[in-house]
Amino acid sequence: MKTIKLSCAHALFKYLIAQKTIIDGKKVPLFPGAFAIYGHGNVACLGQAMEEFQSELPTYRGHHEQSMALTAIGYARAMRRRQIYICTSSVGPGATNMVTAAAVALSNRLPLLLLPGDTFASRFPDPVLQQVENFNSPIETANDAFRPVSKYFDRITRPEQILSSLPQAIQLMLDPAECGPATIAMSQDVQGESFDFPEIFFEEKIHEIRRVHPDPIQVKQAVDKIKNSKQPLIISGGGVLYSGAEEELSNFAKRHNIPVTSTVMGIGCMTKDDPYYISAIGALGEGSANNLSKDTDLAIAIGTKLADFTTASWSNFENPDFKLVSINTSRYDVTKHMATGVISDAKIGLQQISEALGNWRANDSWYQRAVKEREKWNTYVKKESGPTNQKEPSYAHAVGAVYRNADDSDIVVTAAGGLVGEVVQVWKPKQLNTWESEWGYSTMGFEISGSLGIKMAKPDQDVVVFVGDGSYLLSNSDIYSSVIYNKKLIIIVCDNGGHMVINRLQLAKGGKEYICNLRAANATNLQFVDFEMHAKSMGANAETVSSTSELEAAFKRAKDSDKTYVISIKTHGYLWLENGGAFWESPTLQDPITEDNKKALNDFEAGKSKQRKGV
Repeated sequence: MKTIKLSCAHALFKYLIAQKTIIDGKKVPLFPGAFAIYGHGNVACLGQAMEEFQSELPTYRGHHEQSMALTAIGYARAMRRRQIYICTSSVGPGATNMVTAAAVALSNRLPLLLLPGDTFASRFPDPVLQQVENFNSPIETANDAFRPVSKYFDRITRPEQILSSLPQAIQLMLDPAECGPATIAMSQDVQGESFDFPEIFFEEKIHEIRRVHPDPIQVKQAVDKIKNSKQPLIISGGGVLYSGAEEELSNFAKRHNIPVTSTVMGIGCMTKDDPYYISAIGALGEGSANNLSKDTDLAIAIGTKLADFTTASWSNFENPDFKLVSINTSRYDVTKHMATGVISDAKIGLQQISEALGNWRANDSWYQRAVKEREKWNTYVKKESGPTNQKEPSYAHAVGAVYRNADDSDIVVTAAGGLVGEVVQVWKPKQLNTWESEWGYSTMGFEISGSLGIKMAKPDQDVVVFVGDGSYLLSNSDIYSSVIYNKKLIIIVCDNGGHMVINRLQLAKGGKEYICNLRAANATNLQFVDFEMHAKSMGANAETVSSTSELEAAFKRAKDSDKTYVISIKTHGYLWLENGGAFWESPTLQDPITEDNKKALNDFEAGKSKQRKGV
């Protein structure tokens, strides 16, 4: 066998560069690029190899390890898991800064390759700078914090270990059932060690994500459940998007006369004009979908992990005859809550179940009710998000002002906090795949960083970002990244003076305003940030507006801008759209202290009484 002598660092990147995939009929790199913040532990060997391979693997400079990894996650989401970015950090705090991002990727079932520097395999210099010592386990380093938030974890202590480790990591990241982050910790001394690698290891390999076909028995069981239902409802999750099953979903709904709802991560699977799309479901959803869910006797969940915000903590399904059919590539997800499971790719599963159903159709009276529910709720949302003259517009007013002036192809992005719920209700996708979010882990800071990755994936579409003042203050350095790398974003900062959606929860549970609201933060010199000036200091265009009419005009200027444009607007901290009547279980004092506590406990017990029992 022919071999080639390379350092471990050079061999690692030579192998990654040789991995390809097919997108729209074209062969492209599986790993289109990398993000890096260099320090001791990754600059000397990994960094040199990356510099030498930069024409084949471009590397972007990060400003915070968590943020750059969130950008990589945004890219993977927008590319529907077909390409993967690499993130490398130094040892110590550089590495542990990425742990949160790994949790984001794991929660959202998204691929991400993390290459944190590690200590020395030889242990001669131990303890090295920034090493966290476990006195009872010398084999552990700070990088072991990645284990619970990675789908694959390995520590490379000999160069030849990458021969088996890298292929395993890639196959896992491309597995639709097991997809998640892979962490390969690189011992510092091993990065520079050489080995005679077999040349065949570096031969080009083309990867395509496999499609899981369902077992015929599971298909029959699902079909029997559907045919015995009278008021079925579809819950469409992010798996529909990753499968590319948008057309199949629409055809299935139409052929079998079944209304469609979506999870937060599934929005964009159908457009607002599709006659069978009703609205988002659950605690962030709309009254139209939630009203239907309370009476449905069968939910067909497609590509969703059925998280608590989707199911309203499993209180949304009040029909005593309720049944659940779950279509998912993951055995773990299809087993939840006594579902009739179909382990399958969404596209193939919908095709085969539809074929087995034949010409069966749900009652038209159920569909007509769904249409009326949609019209009623849309009228409410349109009114509450329309133009206003009030001194401080609500989140919904701000979102509505931008939505009315957005192009059909504009991609909207939000994550965490109160903005998600308002954007969910107001921003109805005009085109498929124009909604992006991060709700699996609900991560503050994803908004700007994730949007940068989305823009890198979709450079020909405008990316519109809604971010609250709290998330902006937590992570904003990628405004600078978007400027220096010429990746224009349109960022709407809705400044309501604190973490006001948590302030809302604080009050709803009978508590007093404390810390969340900036005005109740015990600040001895309270000041508010000038977001316009801050954004300009990072090279972006920016302005401050004070009304929805000014916001609409500013948005048009942002559309014409040749670089990132930030618009700041003061918004009301206490005005929210109705939550659609869904319960969400959160901690509640069982021995009330105040009258507000008593009311909160009554609401809590009412919601708990409707929960579907099961695991």
